[in-house]
Amino acid sequence: MILGACGKVPKENPPAAPARKGPAEAPLGMELQRGQEPRERVWIGTRSVIIGPVAGPLARKFFVDPRRPDMAWYFLRTYAPFERKSPEWDLSFHGQGKARAGTTEQRMILEWARQTSSEAAGGHGGMAYGLALTWHQGGSSLDCQDVAVYLTGEAVATACVWDGEVRGWLEPGALSRLYAWFDHLAPFQAGGGQTQESLRPGALETRLVFAGRGLRPATAPEETEIQSFGATLFAELAGRRNGAAPPPPPAAPGAPQGKPALAPAPAPPPPSHLLLPPGALNPRPEEVVLALPEKPPAPPQPPTQRPAAPATQTEPTQPPG
Repeated sequence: MILGACGKVPKENPPAAPARKGPAEAPLGMELQRGQEPRERVWIGTRSVIIGPVAGPLARKFFVDPRRPDMAWYFLRTYAPFERKSPEWDLSFHGQGKARAGTTEQRMILEWARQTSSEAAGGHGGMAYGLALTWHQGGSSLDCQDVAVYLTGEAVATACVWDGEVRGWLEPGALSRLYAWFDHLAPFQAGGGQTQESLRPGALETRLVFAGRGLRPATAPEETEIQSFGATLFAELAGRRNGAAPPPPPAAPGAPQGKPALAPAPAPPPPSHLLLPPGALNPRPEEVVLALPEKPPAPPQPPTQRPAAPATQTEPTQPPG
C-alpha cells in the first residue's frame, strides 16, 4: 500500500465548488407598465397578450390582428434585451436576438407594443390607434389613392380600383424623420380646398392630415415636405403591387432638354427608398438564437422492473355465420 511504503497520506483533490446559479431567465416576450399604484401591466408573448394590474388579476387576450404573432417573433428573435421609458409607458423587452436596437428601433417596438395592447383591450379603434398621417389624392369616386402611416413604421396604401391593400415598413431613416415631425409639429390639415385648378375636368385633389403631438406649427416648406413624403410612399407601395420599380423623381426645373451634352453626364444617384425591401422583416435562420442549457441534462434513470402481468387467455373470435 502507498500508506505503508511512504508513510504519508496522499493528498486528495478538494471537492469542486457547487455551480452558482444565475438569475432565472426572463421568458420570451415584452412587458409594458404604466401609471401609479396599482400599476397597469401588459405582457405580450408570441401567442397572446396578458393585461391587468401588476398585483392581479390578469386576463389573457388573443391577438386581434393575425399578423401580430409573426411580428412578435421577428422582434424577439432579432433584437437583444433592452429597457425603454416614455411619458406613458415603460417597456422591458426580453428578446433573444443578437442585434442591438437603436433609438429608432426601440421607439418602433414600443409603438408596436402599445398598438397591440390597445387592440387586445378592445379600445382606440384598432389600427386607428397610433396613426401619424394620411395622404389622399383623387378626383372622382373611381380615381382615388390613399396611404396611411403609423407610428409603428407601417404604411398601408389603398386605391379605388384595387381589390385590396399593399403594406410596407419604413426604413430607419424615414422612420426617424416621421418621429421628428410627429414629436415637434402640431397637428394640421393641408389641401382639400376648392381652387380654380381643382375645378378643371380630370383634376386631382390632394389632402394631407397630420396628427402630430408637438406645439410648433408647421411651416409651408414642412407641409410640402410631408405631402411629398406621403406621395412617395404611395408610389413605392403601388409599384410593389404592380411588380414594377417606383417611378423616378422628376427632373430638376430648368434642366436643358433635347440638347447634346458636351461631356458625359455623371451617373444619377440611386433612387431613394422610404420603405424596407419586401421580406426584410423575416428573420434569417442564423439570427435565431436558441436558449440552450449550460450543462447537459442528467441521463434518464432506467425504469424500475415491475412483475409482468399474467397473460390473459382470449377466446378466438368466431366469424359471423
